[in-house]
Amino acid sequence: FFLHVTPHMLNFIYLRLNYFTMKKSIIVAFAITFAVAFSACNNDEPVELTKYEITFDIVEPEEGAVFTSGDELHMEVDVQGTKAIGNVELLAINLTSGDTIANYYMTSTSDFVMMHEHADLLVTEVADCQFIVSAWETNYADRISETRNFTINP
Repeated sequence: FFLHVTPHMLNFIYLRLNYFTMKKSIIVAFAITFAVAFSACNNDEPVELTKYEITFDIVEPEEGAVFTSGDELHMEVDVQGTKAIGNVELLAINLTSGDTIANYYMTSTSDFVMMHEHADLLVTEVADCQFIVSAWETNYADRISETRNFTINP
């Protein structure tokens, strides 16, 4: 028994094998596309961005404190943020004269900062003053502040 293979039969076998290989490739490509498309879809909750909120605990000076010229102003503040604080400023201003008594600034990548600074108080007349603590993430115009009023007597 001897099988006689004609060129027509070889061509038929070649086309048939090529058809099945192509069909298999199309099915594999479709399966990969389907898997990628559906793996990209998930039902995770959307990520909420943390809002920038700040809480100040001003230890010193107390509201309405009265100092005498020559005293030292203690400025002590704990700053707590909902995320990295960014920037903190302590500012003491003599509202009567318009002079700056003290101005301290720091940056932080932490959500908690403790600041404790000192300034000498010197006046020749009674001065109404204000202590301001401020924090802002990146833009000074968006700062959050809290104040304490105090007086300096000569």
